[in-house]
Amino acid sequence: MKSLYDIELKAADGSSDFMSQFKGKVTLIVNTTVGCGNANQLEVLQWLQDKYGGDKFQVVGIPTNDYCGPGITKGKWSQGITCGMDSQKYGEDIYNTTFKYSEMVSSNPNDLVSESIGKNGLGQEHGEPHDLYKEIQNQIYILQDKNIALGIKHKEDYYSYWLNKGFDGGAFMGGNYEKYLVDSDGFVSKHYQCTVLNYGVEKTLAESLSAEGKSFDAGPGRSKKIFEEEWDVVCSHIEELIDGKKSIINKSNELLLV
Repeated sequence: MKSLYDIELKAADGSSDFMSQFKGKVTLIVNTTVGCGNANQLEVLQWLQDKYGGDKFQVVGIPTNDYCGPGITKGKWSQGITCGMDSQKYGEDIYNTTFKYSEMVSSNPNDLVSESIGKNGLGQEHGEPHDLYKEIQNQIYILQDKNIALGIKHKEDYYSYWLNKGFDGGAFMGGNYEKYLVDSDGFVSKHYQCTVLNYGVEKTLAESLSAEGKSFDAGPGRSKKIFEEEWDVVCSHIEELIDGKKSIINKSNELLLV
């Protein structure tokens, strides 16, 4: 197991050593893209950046093209992304994001929820997962084993169905905007399923539907109450790590020495 902050990855602008700049910070790593109904989360992610960002916290966008495709986003971004900078510019243009984005990479897609087996929404073959996502997968498996060893069980009484799935999933990803909360040493602490923090639909799609007089909502099973609960839970987890708590898989954590 190695720190995610020690893995070589380029920034969206092509500069090197992207991950190393986050050493000592809590991060929320998210696979971002353009052509996706979950993209409304970019606004929510910016709220988190505004609330906690600075010396101790950073939202980190890792653009991928492993899911979805053209036709969801409207206007200038309707064809999706071809590189990390596309994802960054889309976030800045549509949602006024200020957080940091990497180059575009391949992740750990779950073929069962892909458009077609082994292919993304553009009809392209899935690429070899980047070392960052390979290590995230490795850490998730270790996190699952550690939870079992320590007798940590899912709460299962959240109002949100997606929170009841627990916080140690994501070894294989169910879609765009999978979120991994990482402690200041670079070890995964929590995973949030791709629907967590959805509060509406993609902004350009919402504007297009409104112009056509069509109604829309936040998606199946979504509500204001669910979003508010998810927001509070995610914020509480971020605050714990900012206050010094470490992931249970972090070797500096005393639980590992018991």
